[in-house]
Amino acid sequence: MKNLKRLVCVLMIIVLGAALFTGCKKSETKTDSTVPEASREVVVGIPKVTESFNFYNTINGYESYSMTQVYDSLVTKDKTGAIAASLAENYDVSEDGMEYTFHLRKGVKFSDGSELKASDIVYSMNQAIASAYTSWIYEPLVESCTASDEYTVYIKLKKGSIGFLDYLSNINYFAVLSEKACTTAGDSYGTSVETIVGTGPYKVTEWKLGESVVYEANEDYFGGVPAVKSFKLKSISDSNTAVIALQTGEIQAYWDDIPGVSYSDIQKDDSLNLIDYASTIYFEVIMNCETGTFSDVNLRKAVAMAVNRENMLTVGAEGQGIICDYPGARDGSTVGDPKVTGSWYQTDIEAAKKLVEDAGATGKSVVIKTYADDPYPALATILQDALTSIGLSVTVQQMERSALIDEVMTKGDFEIGICRWAAGTTDMDEIWYGSLDTDSKGASGNWSWYSNPDLDSILKAAGGETDAEARKDMYKQAIEIFSQDVPQIPLYYPNGSRAYSKNLKIEDGLVQYNRMYDYSYVE
Repeated sequence: MKNLKRLVCVLMIIVLGAALFTGCKKSETKTDSTVPEASREVVVGIPKVTESFNFYNTINGYESYSMTQVYDSLVTKDKTGAIAASLAENYDVSEDGMEYTFHLRKGVKFSDGSELKASDIVYSMNQAIASAYTSWIYEPLVESCTASDEYTVYIKLKKGSIGFLDYLSNINYFAVLSEKACTTAGDSYGTSVETIVGTGPYKVTEWKLGESVVYEANEDYFGGVPAVKSFKLKSISDSNTAVIALQTGEIQAYWDDIPGVSYSDIQKDDSLNLIDYASTIYFEVIMNCETGTFSDVNLRKAVAMAVNRENMLTVGAEGQGIICDYPGARDGSTVGDPKVTGSWYQTDIEAAKKLVEDAGATGKSVVIKTYADDPYPALATILQDALTSIGLSVTVQQMERSALIDEVMTKGDFEIGICRWAAGTTDMDEIWYGSLDTDSKGASGNWSWYSNPDLDSILKAAGGETDAEARKDMYKQAIEIFSQDVPQIPLYYPNGSRAYSKNLKIEDGLVQYNRMYDYSYVE
């Protein structure tokens, strides 16, 4: 009953907060909604602008929203999700899928006026292999990357990979940098406007750390001059504040999901478009499997039986999403998902209590670490109640994003926490290998610091398996191990959405990529 009352209180706070925000909205004066001129700056709200444009030395979360405006990759994705040409005009793949030859466009210019050459691709791939944030993909996968001539790049793989082109197409995982600019600037690269050099559709003209980035069109862009000539990315960490900014016209787009409590209001707003898509954002409870309290698998199982995931979805996404039993369980939207049902634990407080008691952990102090921004404090409250109900003594530590990333994801200094894992592709390979393989422990994405050699073997084999059914069978085995080892508590996938002014237009299949280049003005 205590837990129920607490949940009701949390929900009442959310509803009352929404009502107050709605009241604020009515007192605002709506910004002029006439069709903007081509020279008019567009303002886009995102949870946080990047603190560095040094791509391979920067975490690839929300930071990628800032990066994708100035950097390109070898290939990209079109509106159907298919691989499309980018810096590579075309490419060849050997019959065994182990060798890729990329033929670069000629005459592509970096923002400093120098021409893109194959040596820049080789340099960027070497950086990707060495980076703490991308090495989990490329170090075990790429045997060599060489330049056959100034415009041809040859990449030989160590093993087959269904997802290799997907990784290359996503700005979270691969960006082409200028070797000359990076080596000249050294550690200062990407730390100031004048040291940011890319081939992308925009150039950075102003940058206020933690606040905003201003971009202007790259008039020499190989793909054609952007329709939107100038725009600003603005940090808005609170989603409700972002909704108000959308409704008043303070921002013209919001590159994050619209909270469920505001969804219908945005949908009914005559000045705004709202597009839905299958989200790749996975909310989870992570537990340190390497050291501390939850290195005991029975205590992890106790947490699995204590957490009410329906409550988590209700509070975290206002019910707008799907509860998942394992990473990638997105209602059939993930490539390679065997769609296993009923694999996760049922809520059973008494059984969970018994596991805690048998482990001698009753009364043990536990600290939940999570972000200070919504919806994490509310989710942490539910987790705190669940752990308290099974005999643990629990406190919550809310942390600023960069501090949590450094302390929890990078250093493993935590017992249990709540976070989200955003996939850059829609394939099981990235989602599982990136968040559960031993190669990915720590900053790369395996934030539970979990290791199981049997699972590693399955994931490596599945990543290169070309037979779709055989691949699904491998992931069924992986799901069985996941359910037994409980390295995470899978919570939910929220519904993906993007809202933007009706003065702007973009094809539905491109909206989730968060690229201003894909937008244009309504004529």
